[in-house]
Amino acid sequence: MKKAICVILSVILMFSCLVFTAGAEDETVFSNAAELMTFVLMGKEFTTPIRVVPAVLSQNGEEKEIFLVVLLGVKQIKEQVNSTSNLFAAAFNKDNSYVELIKEVVFENVPKGGSIVFACHSLGGMVAQRLRTDAELIESYDIVHTVTSGSPYIITGSAETEGGLVRLCDKFDAVPYLSPATLFCLSKQIKTATREDGGYLFDPDGAHNLSYMRSDVWGKYDALGFLGGDAEISFNPALLQSFGDM
Repeated sequence: MKKAICVILSVILMFSCLVFTAGAEDETVFSNAAELMTFVLMGKEFTTPIRVVPAVLSQNGEEKEIFLVVLLGVKQIKEQVNSTSNLFAAAFNKDNSYVELIKEVVFENVPKGGSIVFACHSLGGMVAQRLRTDAELIESYDIVHTVTSGSPYIITGSAETEGGLVRLCDKFDAVPYLSPATLFCLSKQIKTATREDGGYLFDPDGAHNLSYMRSDVWGKYDALGFLGGDAEISFNPALLQSFGDM
């Protein structure tokens, strides 16, 4: 009898563990910038230019349904839109194939009237800044916020911009200054940068690609990139879609 009870309890415990594990896998939660940027940088082995997933933004005790649109930086794959071929156009806030593909993906996968949060690295953050001024997107969607890491400030001129912008910049990452803004509006290039020292004085690659994933450097910033904020982003990973990879 005791043996039977032990077997039953073991089965119940095993079933409980399976249910708990399945439930845990149903939701991914980013509570700080380091977690979000780890997802941005490491998704699909660091190759997929665009990812889109319906999500929930929790902030100041309120929840908002959004679509998280993740944009990757440069990858040396010539056929992909996030190759170096689009760097110059992005730096000068010009249309390019990366911008056009993002718009196509958004219009096909985000219902009109939906809310969008862009999460980006490097080149991805450059094109996202142009998208914040795109009249077609602004008319069709609510661009809530754009958070970038390792991305330069892009001069948008007199164009209307939508949503907030946070630029996370490691102190020793030179890439955030590689745009015309450094020459023509240095004050904005500097003032819009949220800077932290990841200790990469002699490691520029680490400053650009590793710093933003470190919780000891960026863990005090919330999922939207605000110091001491409480914003979290959660979603079901089964709903994640990838676009633009070859």
